[in-house]
Amino acid sequence: MTERIQRIEEFAAASPLAAWLGFTVADEKCASYELAFHEAHIGNPAIRALHGGVIASFLELSMQAELVGEYGGRVSTVNISIDYLSSSKPQNMTARVRRLKVGRRIAFLEAEGWQAGETRLVAVARACFNFGRR
Repeated sequence: MTERIQRIEEFAAASPLAAWLGFTVADEKCASYELAFHEAHIGNPAIRALHGGVIASFLELSMQAELVGEYGGRVSTVNISIDYLSSSKPQNMTARVRRLKVGRRIAFLEAEGWQAGETRLVAVARACFNFGRR
């Protein structure tokens, strides 16, 4: 296990939200993360879609994990915006994180969340984080 993955797993283990979401690293090489579906994640039982807050929390947690894995230290969200592109299904979700700009204390990241293949985007999040490097 690489040091990066170890830091991400320690970060996730310390977060009750990560445990509730079923948050895991999906692919070590390409900064992707997995949300394990659970019935408690359903927002509207009539349409059986994931709650928007679950999706937003998962994407934010994925971006934070990416920073912690790469740089260590503490991370706090400065701002975040989420674009919901399509309705979600009652199934797992995958997110891929991209670092747009990383400075000494501030980082701008983007996360795409999809289900059933990368061509079916559910949401895209962009955020600014304050972080301290070790």
